[in-house]
Amino acid sequence: MALTIKKAEKDSPADTKATKPQSGISHPYFDLEAGIRVAELVYGKGGGVASPAQLAAWLDYASIKSGTYLTRIAAAKHFGLIDTINGNFSVTERAKKILAPVMPSDSIQAKIDAFEGVPLFAKVFAQFDGGKLPPVVGLENLFRDSFKIVPDRVNPAVRIFMRSAAQAGYFSEGDDRLVRPSAGRRPDRIDVPSSDQNAVTDVVLLPPPDRRKSNGGGSGSGGGEGIHDAIIGLLRDLPSPGSVWSTAKKKRFLDAFVSTINHIYPEDDDV
Repeated sequence: MALTIKKAEKDSPADTKATKPQSGISHPYFDLEAGIRVAELVYGKGGGVASPAQLAAWLDYASIKSGTYLTRIAAAKHFGLIDTINGNFSVTERAKKILAPVMPSDSIQAKIDAFEGVPLFAKVFAQFDGGKLPPVVGLENLFRDSFKIVPDRVNPAVRIFMRSAAQAGYFSEGDDRLVRPSAGRRPDRIDVPSSDQNAVTDVVLLPPPDRRKSNGGGSGSGGGEGIHDAIIGLLRDLPSPGSVWSTAKKKRFLDAFVSTINHIYPEDDDV
């Protein structure tokens, strides 16, 4: 007599492949510095763009199918340092601010954005902002129980979180106290006096109010290295190198720059 197998028995859970457990919140498997290194290679060797094969070679991986390679690329994307465009990798504006900042504060703020751009890290920071962190075992319990990180990823996730926080400057007040670094704040915008009606009239920046003199003047040299904040503000508005910039826009920028110089450095008869 032939043996028959019921459909219910054939499709029983015991005969199906188990689904790999997933963490309840997204997080990278490499730390911030590892992600920055990926962006650095794309920026330095590729001029801002690289194919998957090029990047694998630069990172010394045997193949673009390497699991470690793919995980590292995913980490750089978690931190918002690279994007995929038309099948190639390109560095983001955030990465450019870290790798080639106009001012030191640009790099600090970009690392803050990268660290807190990771959902898991942002939630941990929000819970302990300015306060002391629990010991490692406490963080592991938090990651597992509150943030639903799968058990075999809890310890690596805690380690990557701690390393990334240190690399972004969050432990300046102690190894157990999570404090956001100070990157300063962008000065206020003012209008630029200009005789040219087509000139840019809203790109000049003045120092924050607490750094201006009560008489409305002030040197405005708080931007660093004796450079006036208004000039720094103009530099911040420059497009990225290699960007298309029309002749008209260049002229408006230069007109604004001249007006700013005249405003900061008045001639004797103006004074």
